[in-house]
Amino acid sequence: MTLSAALPALPGRARAATYPDKPVRIIVPFAPGGSLDILARGLANDVRLGQQIVVENRSGAGGNIGFEAAARSTPDGHTLMLASEPLTVNPALMRVTYDPVRDFAGISLIALLTQVLIVHPDVPARDLPELVALARARPGTINVASAGPGTSGHLAVAMLGAAGVPLVHVPFRGGGPAAAAVLAGQVQAGIMTLPAALGYIRQGQLRAFGVTATERSRFLPEVPSLREVVPGVVVDSWQALFAPAGTPPPIIGQINAAVLAALATPGTSDFLARQGFEKVGSTPAALDDLVQREAARWPAVVRDAGVSVDG
Repeated sequence: MTLSAALPALPGRARAATYPDKPVRIIVPFAPGGSLDILARGLANDVRLGQQIVVENRSGAGGNIGFEAAARSTPDGHTLMLASEPLTVNPALMRVTYDPVRDFAGISLIALLTQVLIVHPDVPARDLPELVALARARPGTINVASAGPGTSGHLAVAMLGAAGVPLVHVPFRGGGPAAAAVLAGQVQAGIMTLPAALGYIRQGQLRAFGVTATERSRFLPEVPSLREVVPGVVVDSWQALFAPAGTPPPIIGQINAAVLAALATPGTSDFLARQGFEKVGSTPAALDDLVQREAARWPAVVRDAGVSVDG
């Protein structure tokens, strides 16, 4: 008898050999209707793992409720999390019980996307320069919705304030509720991911005044970047799939392969493009490196822009 035959199977290997043996859930740390929710439901429909994939929205506290739930989950590949930059911003902004580097294992970067500044039709400004002039002439009168504390929309509002454009930040529990609040006229404007607002923009219900990316978006080429009018205001966004730390590497590899296979299909590619996502895909190691870089850079950005959970 060989040594390998005499030893019992290692738990991690046994789990990997039978994975998945029950439905897989993807935790989305924001409310339905936002870009993470849209992307998660697309992945749940297109990624093939041999079991049903279900989406669970765990919104609140700027994403922290969902992040903390995922971090505490059993690391067996049956609980995943779709997250964005608040995962790495929030530790610089507020007290959290998770570590973005230590408590999560990267699976794949899924998409890059921009934030868009949307404005209700009743706001008496025709474009971004006029909105900036209006905010400066009437400080504190323009309320701007975001998907929550620590989101790119929140950071963009703070950066605009630091650049002399005084806006009032109004956080919601996700991009969907934030966009709906602008549509209803509860707030005058909002900054959220393009997929959360693109339908309203295309239907002419809301006006797009600017995007937060370095360059204009190919999905809205006529809309300027914020930095064209207010230099230095740039916030790029990413969305990625994670598992709790300790998930066996073979399971991480299996999920990564299934995600990349889905991203390579025309149907998934077309779906992402229609929603305003720039498809990416990556190795687990590349995503882990991204999280390390992002976690290291945000404390200085938050400090310099004067970002706080209250503004």
